[in-house]
Amino acid sequence: MLVRKKDSNEIFAMKILKKEMLERRNQRFHTKTERAVLAKMKTPFVVQLHYAFQTPGKLYLVMEYLPGGELFFHLRRARRFDEARTVFYAAEITLALEYLHKNDIIYRDLKPENILLDKDGHVKLTDLGLSKEGVAAVNAKTYTFCGTPEYLAPEIITGLGHNKAVDWWSLGALIYEMLTGRSPFANENRKQMLKNIINKAPEMKSYFSEASTNILKKLLCVNPEKRLGSSELDAEEIKADPFFRSINWKDLEERKVQPPFKPEVTSQDDCRNVDKLFLKEAPVDTPTAGGREVNYDGFTYARQEMSIKNEGLNI
Repeated sequence: MLVRKKDSNEIFAMKILKKEMLERRNQRFHTKTERAVLAKMKTPFVVQLHYAFQTPGKLYLVMEYLPGGELFFHLRRARRFDEARTVFYAAEITLALEYLHKNDIIYRDLKPENILLDKDGHVKLTDLGLSKEGVAAVNAKTYTFCGTPEYLAPEIITGLGHNKAVDWWSLGALIYEMLTGRSPFANENRKQMLKNIINKAPEMKSYFSEASTNILKKLLCVNPEKRLGSSELDAEEIKADPFFRSINWKDLEERKVQPPFKPEVTSQDDCRNVDKLFLKEAPVDTPTAGGREVNYDGFTYARQEMSIKNEGLNI
């Protein structure tokens, strides 16, 4: 929900989670991970958490509102991006993933719907519920089957264990989708799509540049040990690729590079870049069924070290 803080009139995006549903779906761990990871983020390329609190029946995450909307929204409008725009977004996403990896976090859910644009057109990752903390060693593996089917790395599907290299596979799938308007393994039959990810190389379009084709082949490499970014160099391998030859990484990290596209935004609560499907929904907080109260220890958070007990949010 879009909310306004009463004492300052600041606009935020508030995510509301019903504890009853989290417990029923065994999502408690993922939710606590998202809250913990968001609180640690000190990078301009990941959405910022400002407050977190709970009631007997619900959890609330109050985050910065990004009026530029989802990358998915703009990609559907444009149908596909040119290479220069794709390179810019891919480069900023690389910096976001690099930051997460340096903090021993695997993202595991990179897709256009989880990439938001700020008012100037810079990208920020959101929805860190599937992230995995504590993955320090380059060869350390985790085995949870999670993610969005179109962007799953082969090693997640086969259950052989995965590491940070899964994020670079997803980056390859995202670059492909930005250049073509379609994910590389899209198929209405989910079982066939998963088979294609493991067994079938995606079609390289005739309009791809040589640099685009090369990086896609290196990122969408089925063998994670041979995939670009899989070594101890991690993101440095990605950043050194000719696909990013136009990027000044220091300027990009300091947000000195002007985005190739600036969303139309006229106010801090502008919603024109949000799909009308969401805007048509009534902003009503659904009731809880009651029952046993479950307390999420350590969930409460205030970014500026201030009490939020007596502060309110207007929906």
